Amino acid sequence: PRPKNAFILFRSDKCRELKDLEHDHRMISKIIGQMWRNAPKDERAYYDAQAQEEKRRHLELHPNYRF
Repeated sequence: PRPKNAFILFRSDKCRELKDLEHDHRMISKIIGQMWRNAPKDERAYYDAQAQEEKRRHLELHPNYRF
């Protein structure tokens, strides 16, 4: 599988927070999309750094992986 990007990592974290409040995954996706667009730069930078780390680890584990 591909390494997770910043948005997917953000969505994974936020989905856990919202699952008790909302059960419709379409609505959860809309809410989280809006949260991502409105997220402060420092929060987005945190997830960008996490995504870079995930990409680095993925490259170590799967050096010949192409997507």
